[in-house]
Amino acid sequence: MSAYIIKRLLSLIPILLIASFAIFMFLRLGGTDPVTQFLLNSHIPQTPQLIAELTEEFGLNKPLLEQYIVWLGGVLKGDFGTSYMSGRDVGADFFYYLPNTLLLVFFGFLLTLMLSIPLGILSAMYEGKWLDKALQILCLVGVSVPNFWFALLLIAFFCVSLQWLPAISDGSLVSFILPTISIAFMSICINARLIRANMLQVQTQYHILYATLRDIPRYKIITKHILYNALIPIVTAFGMHIGELIGGCLLIESIFAIPGIGLYSIQAVANHDYPIIQCFVLVLCGIFTLCNILTDILYAFLDPRISKNFKGVQ
Repeated sequence: MSAYIIKRLLSLIPILLIASFAIFMFLRLGGTDPVTQFLLNSHIPQTPQLIAELTEEFGLNKPLLEQYIVWLGGVLKGDFGTSYMSGRDVGADFFYYLPNTLLLVFFGFLLTLMLSIPLGILSAMYEGKWLDKALQILCLVGVSVPNFWFALLLIAFFCVSLQWLPAISDGSLVSFILPTISIAFMSICINARLIRANMLQVQTQYHILYATLRDIPRYKIITKHILYNALIPIVTAFGMHIGELIGGCLLIESIFAIPGIGLYSIQAVANHDYPIIQCFVLVLCGIFTLCNILTDILYAFLDPRISKNFKGVQ
């Protein structure tokens, strides 16, 4: 098991190297000009001399490969560069805003766990009944509605009409209620449908029939036999939704004015601020990849055959 875990963790290194190179090159080859954008934002007249000076100051006059090596060397030392627009240290600002985003993602993931599992179980238990049909309609709506549009509906109802909750974040836990619901709603619906489908598939297998014939209580059959055997694909979905929730923070933080990395990065995209965009995408890739690796490790604990197969390959 330890060899399997080490191998999966070491695979993070080449993945992040490839991702960092792709991020860096796609930005440079995208046709955007951060120097021009900086001058426009600063209301400074564009002159060839000033453009040349800023291009050299930003390090954009060097060959692309040299720029990448310099940037990667800084990243390995914990230096993500300096913002073109503000002149501030990107790493310091990014990790200052990161806790708010992680808090929102944590609340969203917790809400997804708390609601999707019981909803999926109820839908499978009452297959074909009115409760199952109602939940299926709700889930269909949930996977079809964009989270930013759903967020605007929540604001219109709870903030404007009822005036129960704040529309703009003030740092309190109450102000995280609507953003949490906004980013978690789609994940809840997707996972509830997945849990229902897997449970219905597992409960048709012979060992479930034998357990039923042995008069084992229904709740034990559901929890110890059906749900446990349907768990691996469900774990996959939950692991992937962490990255999805972080990506969903981009628009949701902007709508609710939450000072997180989503709002910080959207402003960077509008300004073509390469160092901030590179930092955001690289950290996001790292978190998403790490979640997938941890999911694989959890597989090995849920199904020991995975780690045994790894030993056999070795």
